[in-house]
Amino acid sequence: MSVMTVTGKVRSDSLGWVLPHEHAFIDLRRLVPAVSEISRKRLAQEQVSLANFGKLMRNPYAVLDNAVIDDEKIVRDELLKFKKAGGTTFVDLTLRDIGRDPALLAGLSRELDIKIVAGCGYYINKSHPGDMNRKTVENIAEELLNEIRHGMDGTDIKAGVIGEIGTSEIIYPNEKKTLIASAIVQKETGLGLHVHTDLYATNGYEVISILTEHGAAAEKICINHIDVDLKMDYIKDLLNLGAYVEFDNFGKEFYADRRDRSVLRGPFCRDIERVRAIKQLIDWGFLSKILLSNDVCLKTCLHSYGGWGYDHVLTNIIPMMKDEGITAEQIQTIMCSNPAEFLDDGKD
Repeated sequence: MSVMTVTGKVRSDSLGWVLPHEHAFIDLRRLVPAVSEISRKRLAQEQVSLANFGKLMRNPYAVLDNAVIDDEKIVRDELLKFKKAGGTTFVDLTLRDIGRDPALLAGLSRELDIKIVAGCGYYINKSHPGDMNRKTVENIAEELLNEIRHGMDGTDIKAGVIGEIGTSEIIYPNEKKTLIASAIVQKETGLGLHVHTDLYATNGYEVISILTEHGAAAEKICINHIDVDLKMDYIKDLLNLGAYVEFDNFGKEFYADRRDRSVLRGPFCRDIERVRAIKQLIDWGFLSKILLSNDVCLKTCLHSYGGWGYDHVLTNIIPMMKDEGITAEQIQTIMCSNPAEFLDDGKD
């Protein structure tokens, strides 16, 4: 049983402690809506600093610089902290149109001796390339298979997971095409399939329906970001459909009020609320279908800019989980066994 990393195939039982949803490098700036007021425009052009850090805890996209992570030295240092905390595998779900760089990932993987798995596919509608309307399901499926079998972006570095495939509050036609193509590819390759869903909507039902109707195995689908606005009945429904759910916003406790709602349309849950929800799901019998990560995608998530870093789950959340009555064995299942099972392609 194996998983494809950016430096080659490894056994799935060698992954160790896994972050199943992260971004080493990413650029979301063009997805941030433009502002019109002079004061907001001025703020948008600042660099992330202590002077605007408080503002970014309420509206993380008020400064465009916050929406890009591109400093190789900083990322190296942040990944090293993850490794020192006990982390061994890092799943990078940055896609082509938001900054994916397979060569940089492979270089860091070798230098730091961290296993890195890279994703493939298309993110949300706003990030799609100009020719997306002309692409067919077959075109997209062929692209994904090429990145999985031969290599990404002109390299021989292969993708080891599908996604994070993007969907919006309403699933656009091109997003649906990508979902269908991803389902076809999942059936053919056996890879895990990550789906970004709107932070406040409940379109996981529709996503799972589309994917399974076109051949994807429900047990290889992960619905991301269910921990921003916790809806426990909705989460239970997704789990009962056979999918994984992912708590992947640890470290993000934003509150976007009505003055600042653009990318974010409301508040984020606190980490303690996420942990208590995980405990409830475990008590309901869903231990084997939970994934847990940070989804670092902003400068302010990193230690270098005042955040908690990639190691936040290992350093801070695991002690919190133990305080809430989650056992060491259950934590190891969530952090090691579950992502290994999700990522395993079922092949030797």
